[in-house]
Amino acid sequence: MSEREERTRLVPFRRSRHTPDPARVAEFAATARKIQAERALAAEQVEKLLKETPRAQWPRLVNEERLRTHGALEQLSNAVEQRRDRNPVEALAVAEIASSIAASLADYPGVLLAQMRSQALKDRAQVLCALARYDESLATITAAEELLEPFGALGHDVATLQFTRANVLQHLRRFDEASQLLEECRRTFHSYGDTRLSTTAAIALGNLLVRRGDYRAACQLLQPLAQHTEAPTRPIVLLALGWCAVHLNAPDDALEYFTGARAGFRALGRTVSELKAAYGVASALLHLGRLADAAAQFSETRDRFLASDVIEEAGLSGLGMVEVYLLRNENDHARDLAARIVHEFSEARLNQRAIAALAYLNEAIAASNATPDVARSVCEYILALQLEPTCEFAVVN
Repeated sequence: MSEREERTRLVPFRRSRHTPDPARVAEFAATARKIQAERALAAEQVEKLLKETPRAQWPRLVNEERLRTHGALEQLSNAVEQRRDRNPVEALAVAEIASSIAASLADYPGVLLAQMRSQALKDRAQVLCALARYDESLATITAAEELLEPFGALGHDVATLQFTRANVLQHLRRFDEASQLLEECRRTFHSYGDTRLSTTAAIALGNLLVRRGDYRAACQLLQPLAQHTEAPTRPIVLLALGWCAVHLNAPDDALEYFTGARAGFRALGRTVSELKAAYGVASALLHLGRLADAAAQFSETRDRFLASDVIEEAGLSGLGMVEVYLLRNENDHARDLAARIVHEFSEARLNQRAIAALAYLNEAIAASNATPDVARSVCEYILALQLEPTCEFAVVN
């Protein structure tokens, strides 16, 4: 059974001293057969419908009969997951279709309907988080949890929602709440024998420690996981360990971690995550003083981020190049690139505080007052804004 099927499985009968109701057993068996048939039909239909339907007409797919099955909803969930990393706006459109269809279905047992609807809402919440629409994401998670409340046997499903909530809370810097939820999730997944999600929760705890700046504690938690986990979780662990190594002034270790993460993400076809690891490689090279290699890596990563329309990450790669230029006393190149980054951020209507910090850097370069430390501080500030969008920029003297 696939991971996706495990997440949307029917609730099994619990062992009991009483003889199961034959009618319930028959209903369960009939529903299981129905779902297997739906999966076979939906496997090719869903992605084909999405590709053949013009993007502007996707909302009409809510009324498409071929999508109004459990199997089709599973495939729509897969489609959301595949798009979330590389095209979150498109992923949200698919999630909206799935949520609307799930809410209108009726020809399934109540417990299965609750699972289907909560799964669709969870997918929507994850995409909203990826788009930094955190309040909407939390509200969507709450709605999904309310659907599961009448069914006490769905503890595993509830834990997956709590895991999603913990991820959103981290973005809002509500770290204590997120940490408590992740510990509860890890225990719940372990009690269900779900080692994959139990490990995932542990990795999330490690990433939370990285965000809090507790890099040593993060290493203690994540290093054993890096040795015992495989794809798709291992590159996530290696990426986090890379940033720990950077902040702990161990650039050689960072380079090794980031290189492993990049290879892992590439093998999984996760383009944006691969580029984030490549940005880490460039940062490690910069910390090692390998300026030519760092510049080449930053340049390649920036170009690929721009081609994927990931403007903020492209800007961060550009700032790495600006720092290299300033270290080489190539102020003209630094000024021109900084000005382009300001224009790109403005055109994309990104955080005004980030644009103001970039403008300050641009003016400092023009006045020959900029140092590599100033460029690095602007880069670190933009990264901080991802976690705290209203934090203030401290000018480096």
